[in-house]
Amino acid sequence: MKNFKHIDASSTEQAVSALARYGEGARVLAGGQDLLFRIKKYIVNPECVVNIKTIRGLNFIRCDEPEPVRIGALATLSQIAQSPQLQRSHAALAQAAGVVASPQIRNMGTVAGNICQDVWCWYLQDGFSCWKSDGKFCDLAGGDSRYYGSVMGGHLCLSNHPSDTAVALAALDAKVHVASPRGGRVAPMDEFLCGHNWVGGRLQSHTLGLDEIVTEIEIPFRPTRSTYVKFALRKSWDFAIASVAVSAVIQERVWTDLRIVLGGVATFPYRCSEAEDILRGRSMGEELAIAAADAALQRAKPLRMNQYKVDLSKTLLRRALVSLEEQDFKPTE
Repeated sequence: MKNFKHIDASSTEQAVSALARYGEGARVLAGGQDLLFRIKKYIVNPECVVNIKTIRGLNFIRCDEPEPVRIGALATLSQIAQSPQLQRSHAALAQAAGVVASPQIRNMGTVAGNICQDVWCWYLQDGFSCWKSDGKFCDLAGGDSRYYGSVMGGHLCLSNHPSDTAVALAALDAKVHVASPRGGRVAPMDEFLCGHNWVGGRLQSHTLGLDEIVTEIEIPFRPTRSTYVKFALRKSWDFAIASVAVSAVIQERVWTDLRIVLGGVATFPYRCSEAEDILRGRSMGEELAIAAADAALQRAKPLRMNQYKVDLSKTLLRRALVSLEEQDFKPTE
């Protein structure tokens, strides 16, 4: 392992200042699951690691309806999964956090780290030259795309985004608060995770600048019901091969204000506007659920070995829609 400088930041200002000073050679350490693995595998070789776990006050969860829910960047996945307020008001997020990896990883992993984690393509892990390691090719295009390959296309890198919580947060219309030396900014989740793009010489799946960190997740108050459904080879231990998050207002069996997002099938949490249009203003039934699932995957362009993800995602979406329809919709207290 290459030697690197380690900085324990005591404030967001110190953290972003250190990131600005080291530029492309700096990396942020929060829970550490993603970064430390990549350092040990020589996927990244940082000059400086900026530890933000030492910043006080970023591990909060605030649920004060009708105010937006606010979740600090360092709130752990276990905190989120076990929060009674989130289980009641934003079930999809609590469910998604509860199926990330193992209990030990959920105890360490943070919500900001989970949405900002890099892809887990085995070609990248095993040292192949690709777009993310100074190469000019994505081996998933013609190689083994069974688990990590997108079925919705992509730009350069075709590896799907691995985050569970990002899918749920996109369905809940969340926003990401970001700090930098220039001040703060707020980005909707679909802008923050928009697919692979170049940022300061790095090909990454989020829009964080080299001198920026996530400080908070904001979820606007919407009186919706939501759910998250995931399929993985080894249940919660693995990344999603496919997943679905749905949020909707359902009054007298009529669906309105809905958002449907797929995970495991694209280089970003994939919102299914065509499926939403089919359901909006109508009552759920088996035929309607099938039509919505078909519409959600109508743009799919699977790779050589992951055609099955299309049918799997349709099945998960139908299950999610039926599950939400069958819930006991009681007025929010």
